[in-house]
Amino acid sequence: MMIFQHSIRRAFVVGLLMLSGFLISGCAARLQDKPVYQQSGLALEGYDSVAYFRQGRAVMGAKQHSTHWKNADWYFSSAENLKRFQADPEKYAPQYGGYCAYAMSYGLVVNSDPEAFHIDNGRLYLNYSKSVRAKWLKNHKQYIFEADANWQAIEEK
Repeated sequence: MMIFQHSIRRAFVVGLLMLSGFLISGCAARLQDKPVYQQSGLALEGYDSVAYFRQGRAVMGAKQHSTHWKNADWYFSSAENLKRFQADPEKYAPQYGGYCAYAMSYGLVVNSDPEAFHIDNGRLYLNYSKSVRAKWLKNHKQYIFEADANWQAIEEK
């Protein structure tokens, strides 16, 4: 009976690993078209990515201060923030394409809430919700380490 249970458990674990590999592969394929999380073509749902750094809060951008980068339109609250972004988009763009950083630490590609943000070491991280951000903040250094590795693996596919 023990051998039978062990075989079932092993088959279950192997099945889960195969399924997760399939799901990650599917997400990677979709990321080729949408390397940045967006709603209707708008990165950060229209929030100004530079404002997170300059003002320390989520600020809605405007169409008159916009640019197109990585298959998405980016809005900014001022011409100055637009220029800053255009000069160095990688500095101001959220990590993991703006997908949920906490989920990425588990290898999952999940949408995010632009108001559930955190800046660490000059990098912007978004999470699915403010409650998920609270979980993220409890161990964010470890989650960043794991998410960085998972994002790299997903990008390489």
